[in-house]
Amino acid sequence: MNAIATDHFLASKAGIEMFKKGGNAFDAITASAAVLSVVDPYNSGLGGFGVAILRTSDGKIRGVNFIGTAPRRLKLEDLIEEDPWEDYKPTAEGPLSPLVPGNVAGWGEIHSKYGQLKWADVLEPAILAARGHEITNRIHKFYEGIKWKAARHQSTYKTFYSSGSFPSVGEILKQPELENTLKILAEEGWESFYNGTLASRISDAVRKWGGVLDEEDLKSYSLLWVNPLNTTFEKSTIYSLSQGTGGPIVLEWLNIIEQLNPQDSWDSGNFAHFFLEAGKLAMRDDDAYNSGKNYITMPVDKLISKEHAKELAALITNKANFYKKVNKSVYGLHTTSLSAIDDEGNAVTMTLTQMYGFDRNGLLEGLGFSLNDGVCYFSTDPKDKERVEPMQRPRYPLSPIIAENQNELITLGSAGGWTIPQTITLTLLKILKFNMEIDKAIVTPRYILRYRDNSIPYPPGTVVEIEEGIPRATIEELRNRGHIIGSHTPFDKAPFGAVNGVQAMRGKMIGGAEIRRDGIALTI
Repeated sequence: MNAIATDHFLASKAGIEMFKKGGNAFDAITASAAVLSVVDPYNSGLGGFGVAILRTSDGKIRGVNFIGTAPRRLKLEDLIEEDPWEDYKPTAEGPLSPLVPGNVAGWGEIHSKYGQLKWADVLEPAILAARGHEITNRIHKFYEGIKWKAARHQSTYKTFYSSGSFPSVGEILKQPELENTLKILAEEGWESFYNGTLASRISDAVRKWGGVLDEEDLKSYSLLWVNPLNTTFEKSTIYSLSQGTGGPIVLEWLNIIEQLNPQDSWDSGNFAHFFLEAGKLAMRDDDAYNSGKNYITMPVDKLISKEHAKELAALITNKANFYKKVNKSVYGLHTTSLSAIDDEGNAVTMTLTQMYGFDRNGLLEGLGFSLNDGVCYFSTDPKDKERVEPMQRPRYPLSPIIAENQNELITLGSAGGWTIPQTITLTLLKILKFNMEIDKAIVTPRYILRYRDNSIPYPPGTVVEIEEGIPRATIEELRNRGHIIGSHTPFDKAPFGAVNGVQAMRGKMIGGAEIRRDGIALTI
């Protein structure tokens, strides 16, 4: 049996089509990722970047970091000092904001190493979707909602808003420029994006836009194959990505929970309190030590050790605590995750992002896709270890995991900025500690820490956002312990993350998809 879970029916359908053609989980995930770049390009696209963790049928687990790098000619002094909370930021909008895109390299290398089908076959569903696909209710509402800003860009207006509004539910959206780009990618191979026809066109478009990213940046880009980190929880081994991602947070957080061993159910006030307090310490450690820079070494062995978890657990009391910020705040959203497992034991989970999306950076003229604005996760403070530096990667909270024990194999990923490690950890605990199946673990309510918009959630001013369905007694207990309870925003508006995953058990395959989006899990 094979399964895939994504944020959109057409993306999951593309994965199933690959399975039907004899492909494996790596073919399926690549096809689904490419379709997502067409049907939901605000959250993932050819110009974005991401990470993945994968398991091959022989049991080997590898990580892939295809986060973008800063262009060679991007200089800190070219970016004015900015307030993280102002509407316009040169690192988050405009020609100096894109990192070198990593998505196509990530999809291409994963597929070329482990896929079974031809590259052109894997891209065919995306090409067909670009030729025309029906608009869903969620997509219409969101894309129409950002029209006031997105339509300022002529290329974006022409593609999405030429009738005065985004296509309505059930109407067909055609993206001919993107279709042509995908055809070139299928015919010339993924390398064309970095050293070929597409690289030249991207460079020309960026130059006309006033940016510094050029053909040399694309040609010299390389992703990172990494050995994943791991820890144990209960009877399972959990693997996640290393430095530069949110993986260390998840593993450290699990270790602290294991030390605390809070009793009662996952939605009780007692468990929620200790879960939230453990998360603050794990995220604060990450803020202090983690970096995407290739010359900074994070002491991960210490941070994810059981001894360190015991030390941190001893600091947690029955009262809520808050901590001084380690670094300047950074924030961001607009991400997607997807997971697949096949009947041979291959498994992969991938998290992709554009950062702020095409309402800030319009579609590249003639190409049909937008570049990311990932430079915003750097700092413009020259004394900050996370300062802007050419050819370096920023640190991101992307946190996909694989967990396995004698009885099951789990892939799990999430969207949601700084809610990502929170939703991953809570969902995983529901499965491993409270014996939920993955579909129920994803759809049940969540609680998260939130600071300002969506930043590092441990300083004073951090609130606990609680989703509808959490018992009133839990909310009151958290309040009595000193937690600040956030405003109750509608179910589909609050930033509770967007989780997708697959769980393979003996004789059973379960897909878990995010109902807070258009998520759908399919099996075959």
